[in-house]
Amino acid sequence: MNSLIHCLKTLINSLLIFLFVALFTSCKESLLPFNTTSDQNPNEPKQGIRGKIIYKEGTFDSKGNLLTNGTAIGVSRKIYFYELTGLREVDLDDGIFVSNIYSEIIDSTKSDKNGYYSEALKPGMYSVFIEENDRLYSTLNDDGLFMPVRVYPDSVSRLNVYIDYKANYIE
Repeated sequence: MNSLIHCLKTLINSLLIFLFVALFTSCKESLLPFNTTSDQNPNEPKQGIRGKIIYKEGTFDSKGNLLTNGTAIGVSRKIYFYELTGLREVDLDDGIFVSNIYSEIIDSTKSDKNGYYSEALKPGMYSVFIEENDRLYSTLNDDGLFMPVRVYPDSVSRLNVYIDYKANYIE
């Protein structure tokens, strides 16, 4: 009888250990109390660019905070990556939009419904253009280049894009 009790205790302990291991290995990673992988999104490239496309409409202060009725939300848009492009390589449409680009298109992607995007790109300098109502939108920096971004080797650059041609900024 004593050996039967010992066998049952051993069997129960083994069964508990088996159930614990089975439960632990079958849990979704996000339910575990610690992260077993790196912080990198599996869809994010190891080298390239990522960010968010944000549509802004309304009146904002100089820091970008919404002051009156309006919106600032992530949106789904087609995103084009061109070789570094300046004013001399485009035709403007209404002064805000670009109708023709004479530099080489390198790649394109689309942001998700919340505005997030990522794209694998080789190291170098690029200009970013967003398709907005069948036209291309971008902003110029002080050097006359359209939304420039640099991709470094083995790195992912971050660029949030603000589509703000319907936004007003006040001091």
